[in-house]
Formats: sequence, C-alpha cells, structure tokens
Amino acid sequence: MALLYAALLLMFLIHSSISVDAPKIGPFQFSGELDVGMRAIVVCAAMTGEPPFHFTWFKDGHKLIDTLGVSIKKFDDFTSNLVIAKVEADSNGNYTCKVSNSAGYDQKSAVLSVKGI
Repeated sequence: MALLYAALLLMFLIHSSISVDAPKIGPFQFSGELDVGMRAIVVCAAMTGEPPFHFTWFKDGHKLIDTLGVSIKKFDDFTSNLVIAKVEADSNGNYTCKVSNSAGYDQKSAVLSVKGI
C-alpha cells in the first residue's frame, strides 16, 4: 500500500511541476490598402505556448465563421489563415485573431482598408 501511495504521490508531483504557458501571437497585418475584388489573406501564428490551441477570428468584435467568400483554416497546430476571396466595401474593418489554450489566451488585431471606400 505504501508503494502505491508513493507512486501516486510521485505522479502528482511530476504532473504538478509541468506548466503550460499561454499562447502569444506574432504580429500580422493585411497588405496595405486593397482594391475591390482583390483577395485578402492574413496568417495568425502562436509563437509561444503549448498546444492544443483554439483559434477564433472576429471582425469588428463579431465572431467570423466559414462562409461563402470567407475561409478560416487551421494550417497546422500553431497557425490559422483567414482568407477573404474578394474584398468588397463591407470588408473594411478591424479583424482580430484570438488564440487560447488551457493556460490562457492572446489576441491581436489588424485593420483591413479597401481603397476608395
């Protein structure tokens, strides 16, 4: 019984000493002012922290989902891509990537500006 207790205590101590860091996102931006009809692609990458990561994209504070014209793809364990197939006047806005894991989250934003709008 004492051996079982010692083994359980050792497993607890080892598990407790392993810490998970919250993610930190690298900076990202859209490529300057875009013309109507152009494609916009931006990449959000967790530069630090431990997976699994959960990526969420927002436009002006509202959660984005995969729709016709907007594609959100997790590229690998550390990266998510947002693709706007054809920017329009209503594409203008503040886009935010939020990355979270069991230790916390980070978020960064970039402004998309359509020329002449």
